Amino acid sequence: MAPLSDIIGVTRQTAILAYQLGDGPGNIIFPTSGYFMATIALAGVAYQKWIKFYFPLFLMWVGTSVVFLIIAQAIHWTG
Repeated sequence: MAPLSDIIGVTRQTAILAYQLGDGPGNIIFPTSGYFMATIALAGVAYQKWIKFYFPLFLMWVGTSVVFLIIAQAIHWTG
């Protein structure tokens, strides 16, 4: 992440923040995650039902993440 952040002109901490904010919420929406699919199967929840429940929350998290990343870039956050 460090060389990539240097090339695109953001601080290294902002690049790591972008990775962290995208990694968590995104992993529980994709059906390729084995532990997640096992969890909803054990709970007896259909994947389509999970998406209907989770997608609005996911969009709110994405919006909040974008705001935090804009602020981090604007103040040149260095941790």
